[in-house]
Amino acid sequence: MGYLHIVGGRLKGRKILVPSGKAVRPMQGFLRKALFEILKFELEESVVYDIFSGSGALGIEALSRGAKKAYFLEKNPRVCRVIEKNLEICSLKEHSRVLCLDFLKLRKFPHLEERPSLTFVDPPFASNHLKTIEKLYNFRVVFGQSLIVIRYSRTKDSESGELPFFKVEDKREYGKNVVLIGHLKREEEVHGG
Repeated sequence: MGYLHIVGGRLKGRKILVPSGKAVRPMQGFLRKALFEILKFELEESVVYDIFSGSGALGIEALSRGAKKAYFLEKNPRVCRVIEKNLEICSLKEHSRVLCLDFLKLRKFPHLEERPSLTFVDPPFASNHLKTIEKLYNFRVVFGQSLIVIRYSRTKDSESGELPFFKVEDKREYGKNVVLIGHLKREEEVHGG
């Protein structure tokens, strides 16, 4: 088991656990710091969904910087236990909920108390980010109003740059990492009319 540090907010410097092995690929500190600088005006009192949570670093970082609630979605039960432990270490259990489920296999999104105003999507680099965006679009009733942040590997970047279900408002590249910030397209933008 490794660890990483929260890079900003009231928990800055706090160590959280990172599961060992290839089950988790945490976002590096410099990238989290850059991302949260971009998002600084979106965080206060936000409801955050952290999909493909891994260690939970993105959701915990958001809570550290003023988000009021974070929901963590992770499919690996061992990793879910690490997220629970990290939330306990950071005294954030009352501001969070961990759902141990496979987002890509969901047929129906679970009913949660609040819809997200900010959603982090950090799937494994081997996964197809276009399929992940399509899945988000299929749950547009939940994610339709949310600002969405997606990270994927530059090697998976589509040459056309066109994403059928996603409206990119900002795109940043950090080494092999591509970070897209935007919203799901409205149904009429996808299907015309």
